[in-house]
Amino acid sequence: MRFLVILALAGLSQAQDLYFREPEKIVSETRDLGDTRGNYAFTYETEGGILQKEQGKRKYEGTSDETQLIQGSVQYNAPDGTPIAISWTADEFGAQVSGTHVPTPPPIPPAIQRALDWLAKQPSTTEQPENESEYKEPIKKKPVLLKQQFRPPQARRN
Repeated sequence: MRFLVILALAGLSQAQDLYFREPEKIVSETRDLGDTRGNYAFTYETEGGILQKEQGKRKYEGTSDETQLIQGSVQYNAPDGTPIAISWTADEFGAQVSGTHVPTPPPIPPAIQRALDWLAKQPSTTEQPENESEYKEPIKKKPVLLKQQFRPPQARRN
């Protein structure tokens, strides 16, 4: 039992290094808070090699379609040494994220792509009714009456 307690305490001391380590120090940074209309920009780099940039601005400013546009990127090395680069854009169409490590779907097989290309070249097959007036009026159905027989409950016999 004592061995398990000592082992647990040793494990906790090792875990503190992983979860409670000091944040990386910032080597350089620039900040432009801009205005209250959503215009801003910032960049920072840490001693561990993290580089992040982000910029926000108004899109279609002064029109009824005015919206916020945010563009940014971050670069760092994963714990295994793999360089990671992510960039994003967020606007009226939502957020689009791309990166060197983001998985991509497999390519469409050639036979399927040929079929899709062939279908796209085919003419439309929507058929118009010969006599449109017969389709404009809704079909009137007669109500159906269901006849039920009412049977009063029979008196209980004791």
